Amino acid sequence: MIKQLSVFLENRPGRLANLLDILERNNIRVLAMGIAEAGNYGIVRLILDKEGEALEVLRSSNMAVNETNVIIIGLNDLTSAVKILGNASINIDYAYTMDCQKVVLKVSNEMEAMRALSAAGIKVLSVRDEQ
Repeated sequence: MIKQLSVFLENRPGRLANLLDILERNNIRVLAMGIAEAGNYGIVRLILDKEGEALEVLRSSNMAVNETNVIIIGLNDLTSAVKILGNASINIDYAYTMDCQKVVLKVSNEMEAMRALSAAGIKVLSVRDEQ
């Protein structure tokens, strides 16, 4: 499974730039990013190359951040994967794309999702897998 960091940011000019600057200054690369806006605030969801280090750096910068498990599949498998997960009663809470034709999925049960997808021949990827 992949760890995703979610950062709660005020929806104001410069806040996202500050977040990315902190990561860059600490040599932490962004591999995928999704933003969900909720009025005056937003949630920035990140897949990073050094998530453990990033968690410490962001918390020490007084940012509200949490960590959650996600899975990654190939974009070409998306249609089949959502049918398989639906048939297995696994909810997709949200999804966003990343580079190299990959999709990040936050699901209600990561282990069951991985089993169902694997049984159907759909590979669960790592952030380093190329397609």
